[in-house]
Amino acid sequence: MQLNRPFATVTPTLDGDVLAVLASADVPFTIGQVRRILTHASGEGIRKVLNRLTSQGVVQHDEVGRTHTYRLNTEHLAAEPIMALSRLNSTFLSRLEQHLDRWGSTLRYAAVFGSAATGRMRLDSDIDLFLVRAAGSGDDVDDVWEQRLTELARLVTAWTGNDGRIVEYTEGEFHAAAAAGEPLFDDVSKQGLTVAGTRAWFNAQLRSARRS
Repeated sequence: MQLNRPFATVTPTLDGDVLAVLASADVPFTIGQVRRILTHASGEGIRKVLNRLTSQGVVQHDEVGRTHTYRLNTEHLAAEPIMALSRLNSTFLSRLEQHLDRWGSTLRYAAVFGSAATGRMRLDSDIDLFLVRAAGSGDDVDDVWEQRLTELARLVTAWTGNDGRIVEYTEGEFHAAAAAGEPLFDDVSKQGLTVAGTRAWFNAQLRSARRS
């Protein structure tokens, strides 16, 4: 799936993209405003979709003078599933946070990065996860960690249909790579979506390693 196009999971048509726009805010939109967001669509195509959705009662159409506005009818029976679909990205991140919270202090930091974080996913995109593991381990801890990584990758695929690509570092490896100027860390710092730990911790560790 494409987290940035949640309605594409159920419909490949323009209808889904238009519904995603209307569900993004409880405000009226003009056709021009929708088109500025959906740059790949024509104004006429958007108008036809809005008229079709209006006839189904899912969209409310108002006319003030020569201005036509459209908004999602939040009282419609279909509004709840439409809103749920529109929130797939945040639902995915919440599930990740809840799952990783059970890992306890072994996990110092985790973030989603790459196209899933920047909104540029293709249908076949991987979902990239960055993890920093706390210092100190033994054979038993290592085995549990590997099992958790395997299960995490499985869950990401089960939830989304996309392959989960996990990039992991121990704290020591993270500091060494940061000191060497690993460019991936800049991407995580600037665009990553934190799902475990805090961005403040990550950035502080990154600055400390690079100063040293």
